[in-house]
Amino acid sequence: MSGEFQPLELPAGVVSMPTKRMRSTNWSEVNAVRWREGQLWPIGGQEKITYATAFASRCRKIQAWYDLTGQIYVAYLCETNVYVDKQGTLIDITPAGGMAPPPAPTGGYGVGNYSMGNYGLHPRPGAGSQVQLSILPPAYSMDNWGALLIVMSSSDGRLLWWDPAAAAGTLLTPVPNAPPGRCFAITSDRFCMIFGMLGTGGSPRRFGWCDQENITNWDFASVVSKAGYYDVEPASPIVACHPGRSGWVLFWTAKKGYVARFLGLPFVYNYDELGDDLCPRSPQSCASTNSAMIWQSAQGTWMFDGTAINPVPCPIRSWILDDIDEINARFQAVSVHLGLFNEVWWFFPQNGQPYNTRAAVFNYRDGWWSQCQMPRSAGITSSYVMSPIFADGVTPYRHESGTYFNNCPLPWADTFSLNLASGGKLTTLKQMIVDLDGDPNNMQYQLYYRTSRLGASPESVTGPRPIRADGYVDFRTTGRDIRMRCSVIGPSVPRFTLGAHLVDVAQRGDR
Repeated sequence: MSGEFQPLELPAGVVSMPTKRMRSTNWSEVNAVRWREGQLWPIGGQEKITYATAFASRCRKIQAWYDLTGQIYVAYLCETNVYVDKQGTLIDITPAGGMAPPPAPTGGYGVGNYSMGNYGLHPRPGAGSQVQLSILPPAYSMDNWGALLIVMSSSDGRLLWWDPAAAAGTLLTPVPNAPPGRCFAITSDRFCMIFGMLGTGGSPRRFGWCDQENITNWDFASVVSKAGYYDVEPASPIVACHPGRSGWVLFWTAKKGYVARFLGLPFVYNYDELGDDLCPRSPQSCASTNSAMIWQSAQGTWMFDGTAINPVPCPIRSWILDDIDEINARFQAVSVHLGLFNEVWWFFPQNGQPYNTRAAVFNYRDGWWSQCQMPRSAGITSSYVMSPIFADGVTPYRHESGTYFNNCPLPWADTFSLNLASGGKLTTLKQMIVDLDGDPNNMQYQLYYRTSRLGASPESVTGPRPIRADGYVDFRTTGRDIRMRCSVIGPSVPRFTLGAHLVDVAQRGDR
């Protein structure tokens, strides 16, 4: 009934569907927003971290730790270089002779599905099903053995370490006696485990561990050492590993997922199969939270709490599948835990892009999902004294800091159709009362509407509507399907909260 305002209550989180014309009380697509206690918030700003020297290659992993004097360090593992931030000064600790670059997806004639791409107009797709299985994507590992920094990249293969107490100019050097491998994990039981061991007599399906408390002892034949190894059955190359909170380690082959657990003597470790087809989209597509490990695979989102693997409902999965570049995601996708807000961010490249351009955001405490258009290649969560740090290629950023965005469009959020008659009648949206705690001059609204339900019919859009001084927004817009967008004007994005609005909607005739 005209003149009566009705509540427009949208629950937290995004639900992506093939059409936005469906009737739904949900957000259909958003950018750079989150929800706290049911209220919509913008994500925090991102401040560029500027060093006197720039990274010489793309950053793929970030690690922060303290030395024995309480000094904090931040390490950046790049594709061919390693750097350490010590009190704001960037130190290059790349090992002598450098590090081999990672393999790249390569394609050509005959790669991919028949008729994919236009002949003669552009290069063939970067890779296809044949290349997916013949080239394992690069893996990057970085952790600490006490105060020592431990580093490995699959393209280099060496287990490297660096002592912050060493003399200035000291570089990463190989850990004595450690076999080459693909990736590693440091456990709370003081073992270093190397996966995909390729040393003398080794195998891409082998994983092994050093003697307890002794990272330089890899003598598997010794009866007094706890060092040992297993060859995974059934035979399949190990793709990735990720350490857990209680001493166990998840690892994945190209066929299955497993967990390795510490037993003590005489076996020291064992491993159990968890399931089929669970491999993460990329070796960096897993993140640890305070309660579980969460990762993205081609089969969906999964969570392991130390006892069992469970699927995580993902209402934006169709948005991911419609937008993702399947091949480049294997080489570039990365998950980052943002503990400050109980979120896991998964960055992936959209179709046709070589590097990450999108992020799917999962709040594991409240269960909602969000979206972000943001290019990032690595990241690390906040600590007691440090903001989160993300990197986009050769540029690091301090996240959730300030009110300005870098390499990310300003926040906006779209609804599904607001038509209470589900498209059966024309509807006029006359006015809206905004529930906003923040600067009303930094927000605006638009309506997208159609009078026909045919997919080919053009969608009209109103001009931006400001919020009046009394909290009203004027529309006077009629359509069969009407959806709304609220967006930040900028250029700065100060904190605000957006709650339930009230709308004045009037039903019209059939045509």
